[in-house]
Amino acid sequence: MNFRVAMIEYSCESNTFTIKRTGLQRFHASRYYTGSEICEKMRDTGSEIAGCIDVADANSWELVPIVAAQAAPGGAVTEEARKAITNDVLKRLKKADPFDGIFIAFHGAMVTESAQDGETQFLVALRNLIGRKVPIAVTFDLHANIFDEMSMLVDIAVSYRTYPHIDMRELGREACELLQRAMAGEIEPQVAVTRPPMLVGCDDGRTTKDGPMCRILELAEREMAKSGILNVAVNAGFTDADVFAAGPSVLVTYDAKSVPHREALAAAERVCGRVWDYRMEWAVPMALESCIEELESHTPDGDPVIVADFSDNPGSGAYGDCTAVLAALLNASLEDAALGALYDPEAAHSLAKAGIGAERTLSIGGKTDPGVGGGPIQVTGTVIAVSDGSFVHEGPMYTGLPGWLGTCVCLRVQGIDILIVSENVQMFDQNIFRAVGIEPAEKSIVVVKSMQHFRGAFEPIAAKVLVTDAGGLCTPNVTARQYRNIRRPVFPLDAFDG
Repeated sequence: MNFRVAMIEYSCESNTFTIKRTGLQRFHASRYYTGSEICEKMRDTGSEIAGCIDVADANSWELVPIVAAQAAPGGAVTEEARKAITNDVLKRLKKADPFDGIFIAFHGAMVTESAQDGETQFLVALRNLIGRKVPIAVTFDLHANIFDEMSMLVDIAVSYRTYPHIDMRELGREACELLQRAMAGEIEPQVAVTRPPMLVGCDDGRTTKDGPMCRILELAEREMAKSGILNVAVNAGFTDADVFAAGPSVLVTYDAKSVPHREALAAAERVCGRVWDYRMEWAVPMALESCIEELESHTPDGDPVIVADFSDNPGSGAYGDCTAVLAALLNASLEDAALGALYDPEAAHSLAKAGIGAERTLSIGGKTDPGVGGGPIQVTGTVIAVSDGSFVHEGPMYTGLPGWLGTCVCLRVQGIDILIVSENVQMFDQNIFRAVGIEPAEKSIVVVKSMQHFRGAFEPIAAKVLVTDAGGLCTPNVTARQYRNIRRPVFPLDAFDG
């Protein structure tokens, strides 16, 4: 039997501490494809959608691409955007009905102006249209915040197992292979979820240094090897969202034909216990002062020192315009450096208009919320390159997918090449620098606004990596924030015995 399957992407990670909101234009600026355009643009890329297409081809599905909507991490999704995207999906689903199954690529930490849990809000509307019998398989980012109601609205849930996230296509395949078995009647999948009393855990999900998350995933693999346990997903959670379910969680997809819910829940609880065991172990970024001291003492050896501006990571909803690191580099007279991407549309357009070779004195950065991570700084520099900001990801994340920085420039200031952009982006691909002619491997110092994803593309060229907290919006010091909606007590905001 050739199954008829709808394919959807609806993805945004929402930071509730930002003064910004995510409107519909933010989705269109990142990705908003409909119908056949989805397969044309996303086949054979490093995405969950590509993984779904792989399984559809292998099983001769009648695949019906609906909407692929993704916005860069930012503030809560506006009601206007939420309703527009939801209504577009529902309209297209209704027109193409009926379906044997549905695949959805979520992030898992979307907040809207009307709900702490944007995915559940969307799933309720979806179920109201299609009913409860059609199986739904979903994928989540490793940093999903999972609510109980969400788990009751889907049949199959699979989360990334890598951070940086380089297994998106693989996990899309895994979810859709289970969907194939469910539609064929081989399994009757259901999802159990539980979470430890933690906001911070799993070393934020890092899998590059053989740390706590790797040990936790090993236990998850052992649980998944048991009969009837179809998938065990470990989510590190997203601490930049003040919502009830923020923090680590474990989702177990099980075959209800052979495994009772209580056994699946017990498996999830065992993995949560391991997460709790590692609660005191997580990597903490160094102070900016210490970072600069290391850069000053480093003897160049042909490979660049990679500096990660952790707390100004646009991938967690930070503003991307903090100037503390740039100011420190300039004050220390460190040269032969590149820094990106500094979000400042005003400066980018002004410098682009001035043109290559122009020398200008102007204020850059720090304009979104000057009290966070350093306000604007005045510099004098020369425009080295101007670009429309188009590029293609070369991997290992989002391999083959197009990207866009908006109007952007390379401004050279005291031996530092600054990539100034009109679209706020996380630096996880070398081609982002190359959009303005900067070759990262040729620099002595490369500063990237990113927490962890930069490692996939930049760590292979690094003499060493320094990660610093320079006071941006996404500082890992969660105790300095006011959480009002999260469940309590919760580690590390509250004390626990033992």
